[in-house]
Amino acid sequence: MTMARVGIDAVEVARFRHLYDRYGERFLRRLYTSQEISYAFAAKGARCFERLAARFAVKEALIKAIGRPIPLLSIEVRHAHTGRPIVFCSQVKEKIEASLTHTDQLAIAFVILEVPTS
Repeated sequence: MTMARVGIDAVEVARFRHLYDRYGERFLRRLYTSQEISYAFAAKGARCFERLAARFAVKEALIKAIGRPIPLLSIEVRHAHTGRPIVFCSQVKEKIEASLTHTDQLAIAFVILEVPTS
């Protein structure tokens, strides 16, 4: 038998543009895997910051669902060929489902973690 734990997070996209402008690659390497960085910067223009913000929101939402801090780099957000986000985390054995959305101003993520009951 399992129960669902949920996490949600919302972040302002402008914050990520500001952090990148200020710290550049150092900022990126502390929060994102190389695959996430490549995916984000494949977008045209400022849309890359929407993608970065959305991935950060997923990471924070997962941490909230887990209920304890884990390294952000242990979490990676990829996409299925259908566009659905797939979340990988070396710290979590349970099934992770995620949904994310973003505009030019706001990124929001919702995560469901299926946890076995004892």
